[in-house]
Amino acid sequence: MASIMDFFSPADLPGHLSYVLIAISYYATNIYWLRVTAVIGLALEILYFQLSHGAMHTGIVWNLVFILINIYQLHVLLRERIQLRHVTDLALLRRGVFATLGNVQLARLVQAGEWRNIPADTALTQQGQPVAQLVLLCEGSARVEVDGVVIAQLQAGTFCGEMAFISDQFASATVIVQQPARAFVFDMEKLRLLVQRDDLVGAAMHEAVGRDLAQKIDRGNRRVGNVPEGASPV
Repeated sequence: MASIMDFFSPADLPGHLSYVLIAISYYATNIYWLRVTAVIGLALEILYFQLSHGAMHTGIVWNLVFILINIYQLHVLLRERIQLRHVTDLALLRRGVFATLGNVQLARLVQAGEWRNIPADTALTQQGQPVAQLVLLCEGSARVEVDGVVIAQLQAGTFCGEMAFISDQFASATVIVQQPARAFVFDMEKLRLLVQRDDLVGAAMHEAVGRDLAQKIDRGNRRVGNVPEGASPV
């Protein structure tokens, strides 16, 4: 029977360092089937260590740690998938900029916002004022005004407030709802914290915002003759 001193012997330090790095990589990864196969593979590796009758105590202990990490992450993934099934109007979120997001990213994103029915003539942003929310229009439309001049229309599937989300600056335009809208509204601070904490969700969110901006710029280029010089997306 190996003693505690055997586990912490200097000869095993490179192995411990290696296993710590592997543990970090497991914790940072959130691919569902990778975790399933990791649990099964590591369990079989422990069985192999036991059957080999070698001094495998270091590997066995660390593989138990890896299994616990992966089981915990599997629990988180399954819980998020179950929560996503209870999100109302999920099909609306799947349109437009969120069309390519996976279930895990979408499940985590919805925790930073809520559905709202927004009446006509509601101002979503005010030019030159702080922007507290990032709004994803899912139904309805809105007009974009700069210095009182209408420069663009926002349709379902587009963001309002994305420039403020990226730059943390005041609104570059006023956006007013034209038709009663159904929107998913993100609290800007909660969303920023989520993006900072979760790299995978952050990458997905920035990809969605980038796609939305690219579409707006493309539409703006098509009507460039009607756009005041220097105007930018909201």
